[in-house]
Amino acid sequence: MPSIVIRMKDGTVRNFPHEGRAGGSYTKRLTYEGAFAVIKDEWDKRTVIPAADIAEIQETPERSW
Repeated sequence: MPSIVIRMKDGTVRNFPHEGRAGGSYTKRLTYEGAFAVIKDEWDKRTVIPAADIAEIQETPERSW
């Protein structure tokens, strides 16, 4: 199952698991815009996190058969 896990420098963990959406293969998407990590969900809601606050990002891609 695809997901994005962001470990912050202060020790907190932000988890963005795949939730799916009816009508297609919608999933979470991670992009980088300047000094920010941008996570878009299945409904195009964006969460923007400054790179200066991030210690590590783990992205588990969707399994392709």
